[in-house]
Amino acid sequence: MTFNADLHRSTLKLPNRLARNGSGVYDSALEMSVLDAGPEYDRGPRSQQPTMVFIHGFGGRAAYWEYQLEQFQLDYRVIALDLRGHGYSDAPTAAEGASYDVPELVADIAAALDQLEVPQRFILVCHSFGGALSAYFLKQFPQRVSALVMIASAARFRLRLAGRIVLRMPPRIFDMVRKLMPYVGITAARIYPPSHVVYLQNRHALLPWDGSEYLRAIAVPTLVILGHRDILFDEAAYKEVARLIPGAEELVVPVSAHQVMVERPDAVNRAIQRFLQMQSDPAELAERRARQKAERRAARKQLEAERPWLKFYDARTPYRIKIPAAPLPRLLEATARRFGKTTALAYRGGKIDWRELDRQANRFAHGLLDLRIKPGERILLALPNIPSLVIAYFGILKAGAVAVLSDAATPKEILLTRMADAGVVMLVTTTNRYDDLRDELQSDRRAAGLRRVIFASMIDHMGWREKLKFATLHHVQEGHWLPWFRQDKQHRRHERRYLKFKQVLGRGSVAPTELVQDVGDIAVVVYTYGASGTPLPVALSHRNLAANALQLRHWLPESRPGDERFLAQQPLSSAYGLTGLLHLGVYLGATLILLPGAELEPLLKTVKKMRPTYFPTTPRMVRELAHTPGVRRYGLASIRVCAVSGSPLAQEIREEFEKLTRGRLVEAYGLTEAAPAVLAMPLAARRIQGVVGVPLPDTEVKVVDLDTDAELPSDTVGELWVRGPQLFSGYDHGPAGAAGPGASALNLIARKISKERLYDGWLATGDVASIDEDGFVSIIDRKSNMGIRNGRRVFPRQIEEVLFEHPAVAVAHVKWSPDEEGVQHLLAEVLLHHNMKLSADDLLKYASKRLHADALPDSIAVEQKNTTVLF
Repeated sequence: MTFNADLHRSTLKLPNRLARNGSGVYDSALEMSVLDAGPEYDRGPRSQQPTMVFIHGFGGRAAYWEYQLEQFQLDYRVIALDLRGHGYSDAPTAAEGASYDVPELVADIAAALDQLEVPQRFILVCHSFGGALSAYFLKQFPQRVSALVMIASAARFRLRLAGRIVLRMPPRIFDMVRKLMPYVGITAARIYPPSHVVYLQNRHALLPWDGSEYLRAIAVPTLVILGHRDILFDEAAYKEVARLIPGAEELVVPVSAHQVMVERPDAVNRAIQRFLQMQSDPAELAERRARQKAERRAARKQLEAERPWLKFYDARTPYRIKIPAAPLPRLLEATARRFGKTTALAYRGGKIDWRELDRQANRFAHGLLDLRIKPGERILLALPNIPSLVIAYFGILKAGAVAVLSDAATPKEILLTRMADAGVVMLVTTTNRYDDLRDELQSDRRAAGLRRVIFASMIDHMGWREKLKFATLHHVQEGHWLPWFRQDKQHRRHERRYLKFKQVLGRGSVAPTELVQDVGDIAVVVYTYGASGTPLPVALSHRNLAANALQLRHWLPESRPGDERFLAQQPLSSAYGLTGLLHLGVYLGATLILLPGAELEPLLKTVKKMRPTYFPTTPRMVRELAHTPGVRRYGLASIRVCAVSGSPLAQEIREEFEKLTRGRLVEAYGLTEAAPAVLAMPLAARRIQGVVGVPLPDTEVKVVDLDTDAELPSDTVGELWVRGPQLFSGYDHGPAGAAGPGASALNLIARKISKERLYDGWLATGDVASIDEDGFVSIIDRKSNMGIRNGRRVFPRQIEEVLFEHPAVAVAHVKWSPDEEGVQHLLAEVLLHHNMKLSADDLLKYASKRLHADALPDSIAVEQKNTTVLF
């Protein structure tokens, strides 16, 4: 898998590197963005790890080194810095004391290396003007560098005439050019230096630099790499570098210009690898590599002993993941750069590519900022799977706000209560809900905190044929037309609160916002399904969501970045859809085929037309597809992987579905509190009846006693506890000072349940399960569904599985129901397949041969399946 620089990004705060308010006293911190990666199993002190540091040149950024970082992270800790004014680092002005001269830039580098605990001696690799900074660094700290690699660097940086003219343009012209960049396809304009950085660094660093003295003083082994067609600077200035450095080796790479390490990465990597090997004694080098290999093997074996399920992972799936250090908007921006022209969203004949999606999200973010949204404020999204949901979601995150997600069909009363509970200041919903919500939004106390309501239309972003069809058959008939434009006098004074989605987009710029978010900040509040009571608000951070999507990305190693098509029928407003579709799609640069409803016929037509390759769904949909007459003609064979989560799936149904699709059905287990994926079946693992899977990378599980919470041995039934980077830190209590009818009651419930279910980083899932000696987990039922009969624990799900094994049964549902005296009884409801007949007595006799007498249902209601119904 290609190295993704944004997964390894973090931000350093370098103290006393800025002057506050132009005082001239350096007493403020400079934020510097860095990429930091290394060997998977090297857990020793960072100050003792073999390290390579990469310094980019003028106008560059740390991500230019991604090919070298990917190559050398296997044996070294690799660090690449965004210098001040470049990439995602701060760009202070002259008023803040910034001069961008060589001593200042090198002082930043030294401060960053100290904070990163880089060892006293390390390998330094630099490009272009980074060579000047490296030479100056060596003059200041001659004992810190063990070897030096200079790529496309020069003794003096005199640009040719055209370059000199460009750099001497007034800053205002530079600002205009930078603002125009997104309109010509350069969406990540923020990573390019602003005009004042270009002006100051050119004036104080590039123009006055003469490296002759510094290059002569270099006393460490040095490799100089040049591009054969590099004409950015004078050829004599390039050649002078190797001549001035004592004992330097020069290598000219054919068919390359100034960006040699990007244009010919393999050739550069081979040259660096050979150069580094020559700096060590062959015997010592072999010994060190053997020692490292043994240490990694030992660490791997130890981890496998602690977590036996790791042995069943795909060979390409890592045991550990690099915890994402970049917030979700940064991942979207990286995907927009990498897969700019790949379709991101396909919706009823319309398409939006990743570059355009990022631009639209930027516009929405700027529109929200123009509406005076503040970082940390809550915006409720109640939208179906339409492009406006995705644009608004990322726009909210880019504006530094928190997205509160609710299903598009959430009843009005629940929606109003959630507004009050979460302290929502804006609502984004569909136009056809205007009539339903209008009176309450104006008079209900629960909506008193709303400043704006934004209405998105289902017709937006459709292809022209579908748009014409929708406008003719649905737009007015189903209330998608906004009636407030009729100037209803009764509600006129409230209409200033209402905006169209396109109006918000029209307020914004396509350039990224300047907000810097922390990965620990809350990104979304999403609600549980309420299977065991009141739906609870789960607060998930950028780190929780990005980590879980990365775990799923590694779980599907055969995925083809930029070439996958996700069938997005699961609501993106749920944790399942948010991570398993949207965030995973961002990691892969996949196309999300949006379906705003759960109807079977549109789904099958979409499959036939769009040929999806990945389909996350539920067991009931799998059962329905497997028993739909003529389903094969819709081309389900395009689906290579179908991820199923929610409840156990019968072996017969699984086999039938895999035969239809010719792909692989992957069962999984998750919960909203874990963003949501926790367990999944390895693609190549042997199927075990009743087993849902093993923990995802960096995820731990255990089973505890149902009464004492003591950890239980393998193959023992108890409550499942989980721990991992995707796990939330607690239920949402609303923002500080939030109030409203019902808000305090839900907050008290959330606080109480948080204390009951969270223990030192472990979450008590409330599910009864068992784990075998290999770490495979079997989910039995919800703890709340458990009943006691004659001292024996009885679970409705186990009864359902037995009933479902009968060939005549299509669906079985078992539940506890109290009678008038409060005595609990087991009631079973069964739906038979088409044209099948079976009496309740016969089914009870069938079950009695497979269940203990205490587990037999007290009554069975049998219904004939006459029509296609989704259960």
